[in-house]
Order: sequence, then structure tokens, then C-alpha cells
Amino acid sequence: MKNVLLFTGIIALLVIPWTAYGQVSIAYVDLQKIMVESNKGKEAKQTLTQEADRLKKTLDSKQDELQKMKDAIEKQGTTITPEARTEKEKQYQNKLKDYQRLANDYQTELQQKDMELTQNMLKELEGVIKSLGEKEKYTIIVEKSQVLYASPAIDVTSKVINLFNEATKKKPTK
Repeated sequence: MKNVLLFTGIIALLVIPWTAYGQVSIAYVDLQKIMVESNKGKEAKQTLTQEADRLKKTLDSKQDELQKMKDAIEKQGTTITPEARTEKEKQYQNKLKDYQRLANDYQTELQQKDMELTQNMLKELEGVIKSLGEKEKYTIIVEKSQVLYASPAIDVTSKVINLFNEATKKKPTK
């Protein structure tokens, strides 16, 4: 709540002096919608999905190994010596820890990749939004999540998506 009040106060301080000079033109964009609907956003999602699928296959094969190992220990149960059983259970526990570590590493890797793709998109979006603001003479463009109420008439998200798609089409993707 404090952040909303602070943000509103800053907006008011920025807008009030401009009202003395003439027409104030405010717009907002929905960054989440841009991330989901833009071509670059769709590409990023597809990249993340492919990476997640690849990592999941690796984890699934490791999990199958663990299950086979566990089944073998249970099946051999009384046919092996207690020392051998203890050794096999110890090996199983070590592999289980390795699996859990690997799963955590993969999760972290995916989160970092997501953050990297998002940051790159936001940098590019900033330029597109700035040029739209200058071209159409907006006094301020804010993010939808920071707005308590705004008329849909001042939503420029669709324009930004179109401009962003054009801008990223011209640029080769990394």
C-alpha cells in the first residue's frame, strides 16, 4: 500500500507542473499481456518450454534409474546379507541426493533463463515504449499494474505489441 501511495504521489508531482503548460496525455501498457502476446514473448516461452522439456527428460531417466534401484533392493530383500543391503541403500540414498540436487540446479537454471529472457525483452520494450511516447506526444506512459483505474481508451498495449513485433522482426534474434 505504501508503494502505491508513493507511486501515486510521484505521478502527481510529475503531472501537476505539466498541467500548467497545457494538455497532459497519459497512457498505460500491460507488460504481462505484451510478454504473452508479442512474437518475442511467444518465442521466449517456446524456448523455455523446450529447455524445460529437455531437462525433464534427463530428470525422468534419473528417476527411472532410482526406481529400478529401489525395486532391486526391495526384491533382493532377504536374499542378500544385511551389510550388502545397507551398502545398496547407502548407494540409493546418495543417488537420491544427487537427483534432488540436479532437480534444484535445473530449476535454478530455468529461473535464470526466464529472468534473462524477460530482462532482454524489457530492455527492448523500453525503447519501443519511449519512441511511441515521443511520437504520439504522451506526457507519461505507466505500467497497468501500477494503476488503480484507467479508461481502456488510454491503453496503448496493442500499439506497443505491434511496434515491438515490427522492431524485433527487423532485428535478428540472438
